[in-house]
Amino acid sequence: MKKTTDQFFPARTGGAIIIVVVLLLVAGIIGAGVIYSQGNQQQQRQSQLLADGYELFNQGKLAEAYPLFKDAQTTFSAALNFYRRLASSESHVTPDELHELVVSVCLSIAHEQFFDLKTADEWVSRAEEDLKHLPAGERKSDLTNSLVTARDVSKLCETFNAGNYEQAMKDLLAAEANAQASDQDFFIFEIRFLIACGKALGEPAIINQARELLFFATTDAGIDNEKTRSLWVTLTN
Repeated sequence: MKKTTDQFFPARTGGAIIIVVVLLLVAGIIGAGVIYSQGNQQQQRQSQLLADGYELFNQGKLAEAYPLFKDAQTTFSAALNFYRRLASSESHVTPDELHELVVSVCLSIAHEQFFDLKTADEWVSRAEEDLKHLPAGERKSDLTNSLVTARDVSKLCETFNAGNYEQAMKDLLAAEANAQASDQDFFIFEIRFLIACGKALGEPAIINQARELLFFATTDAGIDNEKTRSLWVTLTN
C-alpha cells in the first residue's frame, strides 16, 4: 500500500525543477545584465578615447593622439560585442577601422619628420604592425604601397644627413618611380628634398626644378597648406 506522502512526490519533483529553471533564468538575466553593463562601459571608454584622440589630431598633436588610439584598441572584447549586438542602432568603430586609423596616424607622424629631413623608421614599423591586422583588399594594398614609400623616404633622409647628396638625388629618382601618383605626402616631401639637395650641392638647376614643382602644386594641384607656404619661404632663404 502506497504512503500518502508518495502521492505528492512527483508534484514536489516537478516543483523543484521549475524552481531550478527559474533560478537559472534569473542567473542568466543577471549575468547578461552584468556583461551588457561591462560592454557599455567599454564602449563609453572607447568613444571617449577616440574623441580625445581626434581632438589632439586636429590640433596637430599627432604623437599625443597616437597612444589614445592604441588604448582604444584594447577596449574590444566579448562584452563589447554583446553590448553592440543589443545596441545595433548605434554606429560603432570596428577593429579594422581602428587599425587603419592607427596606420594613417603613424604615416602622418612619419611625414612630419620627413619634412624636417629626419628619419622615421620607428613610426613606419608601428604602422606595419597594425597593417598586419587588416584584411586583404584595395585599402590594405594602398597603405602597403604608402609604407614602402615611407621606408624609401626615411632612407633618403638618412643618406642626406650623412652628407651623400649626390647619392640622395639618385635614390630620390628610384623612390619617385615607386611612389603612387596620388601620394601627396611624397610629392610635398620631394619638393622639400630637392630644395635641400639643391642648396647643399650648390645647384641652381635643382632649386629651379623644386620651384616649378611647388608652383604646380600650389596652382594646378591646388595644394595650399602650411607646408607649401613654408616651402616658398625656404626657397627664398
